[in-house]
Amino acid sequence: MDPKIEQLLAQMNDIAVPDPVGWWPLSQTLIGLFVGIGGILIGLTWYYLTQKRNNRYRQEALNLFDQQVAHAETPQQQLQLANKLLKQVAITNYGRRQVAELSGQAWVNFLHQTALYIDQPEHLQACLESAYRPNPIQSEAAIRDTLDYARNWIKGHHK
Repeated sequence: MDPKIEQLLAQMNDIAVPDPVGWWPLSQTLIGLFVGIGGILIGLTWYYLTQKRNNRYRQEALNLFDQQVAHAETPQQQLQLANKLLKQVAITNYGRRQVAELSGQAWVNFLHQTALYIDQPEHLQACLESAYRPNPIQSEAAIRDTLDYARNWIKGHHK
């Protein structure tokens, strides 16, 4: 190479690269983002725990329902236990004043109004009333439908 060019190249300094931009201190946008995400996480956790606490009675009732129906000796006993548990859950959730006096068609209407999206068997009232008669005549399918409805109502009723 030409000595003049070498001399000029020797006089040149390297390009000065600035220090990388650090993460700290955080910009106000990032602080706002972290606070927002933290608030959302706290809110979701609070909602989840509240829902779980408010629906604990449902899980206890479903466990009790499964135990009692499995240990019942006759279909009539199964229906009696299911109706008793339905009434207990309804009183727990809706209050004694609103539920305790209901029977017959009023009880069936109440069950329907508090769980509109659950299909109610046509023979529900007859099945529930037959549980308290000395010689009930109900088909196995009707009893099974009624027990399934009771389980679904406990699981999915609303206020």
